[in-house]
Amino acid sequence: MKLFCKDKSHIFATCLLWLAAIIGFFPTSAHAQIDVVEVTPLHFGEIVIRDTNAVARVTIQPSGTYNYSANVYLHTPPTRGEYLLQSPNFNEAYTITVPGSATLTGPGGTFLLDNMAVRPNVLVTNGAGEDTFFLSGRLRSQGGGIGYGDGVYNNTFTITINF
Repeated sequence: MKLFCKDKSHIFATCLLWLAAIIGFFPTSAHAQIDVVEVTPLHFGEIVIRDTNAVARVTIQPSGTYNYSANVYLHTPPTRGEYLLQSPNFNEAYTITVPGSATLTGPGGTFLLDNMAVRPNVLVTNGAGEDTFFLSGRLRSQGGGIGYGDGVYNNTFTITINF
């Protein structure tokens, strides 16, 4: 995950955030080639944290709608991630397992990505072995007055695809 943060020096600490998904996908079989194409990255928008003493939250719902805490100002809206799965498995059900959380690090405090969800609930490839799925989640700052410097905040995490 990548996150860009810009710190301003005035009464309210501000933070410009940009998040794009970098996700490691691993096929479950050594014999099958499974590709996942990122159509739209998981992106928590560009935001300003008005008060770093309180935990700032941006939540993207599985439906693609979003909400954010009162101490967040949005410059650009968040979007859920959209991914195209391409596999040799035609008309076959599969599951995706995501981690419970991931920590995003950069030149300041850390951010927590949690409450990740994959939709639709029932995943099945079509007759061409393809399917589209969506990834959503919640981004949280640390609170407690922790500052965030200019730069990119990122991490990678693994999701597992099982047929």
